[in-house]
Amino acid sequence: MAEEYGALLARAHARLPPVRVATERFQIPEPDVMTDGKNTVIRNFKEIADVVRREPEHVMGYLARELGAPGVLDLPRGFLKSRVSREQIAQRLREYADKYVICSECQRPDTHLSKEGKLTLLICEACGAQRPVTVRRTVEPTKPKTPVVVGEVYRLLIEDVGRRGDGVAKKEGFVIFVTGANQRGATINAKVTKVLGNNAYAIVQP
Repeated sequence: MAEEYGALLARAHARLPPVRVATERFQIPEPDVMTDGKNTVIRNFKEIADVVRREPEHVMGYLARELGAPGVLDLPRGFLKSRVSREQIAQRLREYADKYVICSECQRPDTHLSKEGKLTLLICEACGAQRPVTVRRTVEPTKPKTPVVVGEVYRLLIEDVGRRGDGVAKKEGFVIFVTGANQRGATINAKVTKVLGNNAYAIVQP
């Protein structure tokens, strides 16, 4: 009788779906990386920080320190002021998760950081385990510097003309739309009136 019960139990167990551990649902997004001159841009940086449930400043501080490159935030993007490969960034993000996100006891990502006196603890919300982690200085969420400043006049080459008739110029890879400059190949003086994101707007100056 006991053998028959054991056989039934074994068959029932075999039909159960495999158990999925929490780490299977935790996957850091692949960094969407592009280079801009000597800078490396992580275009989905905020998405990555949201998935690991950590402050963007803390994640960027870790990347900047480990990759030896100054880090700057311009959310949703993050900038590293050096040329870094996507594989290098992805590897550091995995290391960050191992140190600051994944519980060492149950391997779940459901954790948070808590300051206790001079210690910072990684506290698991699933199993209650705690372990101390070292939290170093993070970067400030500053804006990346632009090569042009509102109110300044620059000597620019009109490389193209946009659909609205504005001239299109570039300065250190930064696109500037110039009102009143509609001749491709012309070199003009332009006063910057507005800077938005990766673009600037200017008007022709005598």
